[in-house]
Amino acid sequence: MNGEVTIRKAKKEEIHWVNEQYQRIGFKLSSLESDLIAIAMIDGQKIGVGRVQTISEFHAELGGMYVNPDFRGAGVAAKLFAFLVENASQFKHVYCLPFAHLAKFYQKFGFKQVIERDDVPDLILSKHHWCNDIYDHETLLFVKYNSKTEY
Repeated sequence: MNGEVTIRKAKKEEIHWVNEQYQRIGFKLSSLESDLIAIAMIDGQKIGVGRVQTISEFHAELGGMYVNPDFRGAGVAAKLFAFLVENASQFKHVYCLPFAHLAKFYQKFGFKQVIERDDVPDLILSKHHWCNDIYDHETLLFVKYNSKTEY
């Protein structure tokens, strides 16, 4: 990998490519109407994708992180993640459902494991349950608080 990794928002004409990546790995498909989608590129080649899905005025979910295996280990996921976290700062709570073996990566960005689930949106709770039914890896429930007050 010689070039510099750049991250930018996906364009309307790229949604087909984005959803091809998600279909290949068994993730739910994305929509530009409800999702902020970021694409990682190097030398004009798309090498990774991630998204922030709006749940409500105050809640979002960060996820759909995928980096082409040929480009893993070069910090691409961290750059994608940082871009998405920065672009989700208007939400009070940003949830994510990482596989357990990736917990330390998410914690580096200020995410904490959810202990008290009373205020977690039903959509997130049901998706968390779905992930643990579907995927071979254990899926955790994390949140990042963007306000000064933690609930």
